[in-house]
Amino acid sequence: MEKIIISPVVEEKLYNLVNILFENEYFGFLENAIKYKDKIVNFINTIPNLKKKKTKNTMYGYWYCSYKPNRNTTYFITFDYEDDIYLIKNIFNNHGKGYPAFIRGIK
Repeated sequence: MEKIIISPVVEEKLYNLVNILFENEYFGFLENAIKYKDKIVNFINTIPNLKKKKTKNTMYGYWYCSYKPNRNTTYFITFDYEDDIYLIKNIFNNHGKGYPAFIRGIK
């Protein structure tokens, strides 16, 4: 059975995401921002069953899967895996700074 380990970097980003979404009024209720984050975590837990794509910039991990919760946003979850152990190394979306480096393979 696969084991998924979420790095502290990703855990912190997800925690901060809830606050950002609520404080910037993307969600009117904190509970809805938490549910949004929980859907991302649920997606992460399905990664072993998904098609994996190689990253262009291995500083983020060797593999990634993308999650599109709405028409404007796509999350990229990067990870390494070996022997049924998945280490989730980073998460960013198409609105962030890391996105161009990830897509173009620039370090």
